[in-house]
Amino acid sequence: MAEALRAEDNQCGWLAEGIHAVRVGDDLVLLDLAADDYLCLPECGDLRIEGRRALGSMNDLLRLAAEELLHPTSALDDRTPPPAVPSARLPPAPPIRPTLRDIVTFGVIWVDAVRRRPTLLDLSRRYARRRGRRSDPEALAARVEVFRQLLPLAPWTGACLLQAELLLRFVNAADLDADWVFGVRTFPFLAHCWLQSGDRCVSEAPETLTVYRPILVI
Repeated sequence: MAEALRAEDNQCGWLAEGIHAVRVGDDLVLLDLAADDYLCLPECGDLRIEGRRALGSMNDLLRLAAEELLHPTSALDDRTPPPAVPSARLPPAPPIRPTLRDIVTFGVIWVDAVRRRPTLLDLSRRYARRRGRRSDPEALAARVEVFRQLLPLAPWTGACLLQAELLLRFVNAADLDADWVFGVRTFPFLAHCWLQSGDRCVSEAPETLTVYRPILVI
């Protein structure tokens, strides 16, 4: 009976445009694409996030509204839910060396990427438009191996955000694709991003990702 009463007490709100959220233990971590920033709300009770819907008590929703995180009315829930953290690796890559075309492709991608300072909103809009690419584990493994040989040649490679963008564009250039996933953890707070294809991690060892909860996929 108590569970039924709690379910009836639950209210529904809608996250504002550009706000993504995930529960991490008792805390709620939010990503504001427009502000290009994260926010952590500790001790969020029974508040649940399902896509763009926020389900919880009126007090829970008023707390989100006070932070200007809710849409004033109902909103279309058309977001792609982030995939689960990958647990498998790509198959072993065959012996392969970069070709001249690979070197030129990488150079063009690197120059274009480092001269911009895009926000996460810019990146989500740009890469959400890609369509019709293949997700072939063997071909991805070969392409990632070429990328890993070329990456040390770059004058500057930045952190995970730039490296993931470079790799995504490099595999896209071969008509391949992967999901670009953003994840968070708390205590201490950390944000990280990686590429994955289904349950296979593309950009790093899956063991390094077990502490993260996915919050956004592009």
